[in-house]
Amino acid sequence: MVESNLLTQLQRQFVEHEFMQQHLSVVHKGRFANAIVYRYQDDKFDLIVKDFSQSPWFVRKTFARFSVNQEYKGLSRLANLDAVANRFSRLSPIAVAYDYIEGTLLRNLMHQGKTLPASFFADLERQVAKMHRQGIVHLDLRNMGNILCGSDGKPYIIDFQSTISFSRFPRWLQRFMRGCDMSGVYKAWDKLSDTPLPQAKQNYLQRFNHVRKRWIFKGYPVQRAYAWGAALVTQLIDSDLIRSFTDRF
Repeated sequence: MVESNLLTQLQRQFVEHEFMQQHLSVVHKGRFANAIVYRYQDDKFDLIVKDFSQSPWFVRKTFARFSVNQEYKGLSRLANLDAVANRFSRLSPIAVAYDYIEGTLLRNLMHQGKTLPASFFADLERQVAKMHRQGIVHLDLRNMGNILCGSDGKPYIIDFQSTISFSRFPRWLQRFMRGCDMSGVYKAWDKLSDTPLPQAKQNYLQRFNHVRKRWIFKGYPVQRAYAWGAALVTQLIDSDLIRSFTDRF
C-alpha cells in the first residue's frame, strides 16, 4: 500500500513516465522519527525517495513535515551547486524524491582505509564556500556519511534536513555555523587525503574543535544539527558566554 502510494505520487510529478513496482526497493528502513529511504531505478529514472508515511502519526504531523520541508528547501536553494542533486520533487508533505548520486560515502572510504587526492577536498571546500555565499549552512558535514565521492571522482553533499539560512542570526553565531560546515571539510581532508592537511587549515580545525568541546549545546536533541537548535535557543538566553567561545576562531 505504501509503495503503491509512492508510485502514484511519482506518477503525478512525472506524468510522461510509467512507474513500476518492481523498480522500487528499500535502501534503509528508518526507525521512529526517520524516513524509510527507497531507491527507484529504471531505464530513465534513478531516484532516492524519503518517505515518513510509516512513522507514528505524531511524527508524521510534526517532525516529518518539518524534515521534508527543510530538505526540499535546501535542495531548492542549492540546486546550482555541482555537488548537489539538481532534480528533486516534494511528493507529499511527508515525502521527497531526488536524483540518486552514484558514489561511496567518505565514512565508508575511511573504514576501508582508502585515500583521496587533495584536489577532491579543495573542490569540496569551494562547493561549501559557494553554499555559504548563498547564505545557507548544512550543519551536518562533520558526519562523513553526508559526503560522497561520486563515481566521477567529484565530491557530492547529501541529506539536507538540517540546512538553514543563517542571515537572521547574529554574526558571531553565523561564523560558528559556517565553521561547523568548514570544519567538516577539513576533518574529512585530514582523515582521508593522500597528502597532509595544509597547516593553516589544520590550525582552523584545531581551533574549532577546541571551541566545539566547550560549546554548551553540543549534540542535536533530534539526532542532528546541534548548531541549528542552538541558534534558536540562544535567542532566549544571555549569549555573552557563548560569544566568548566562538570569537576564538
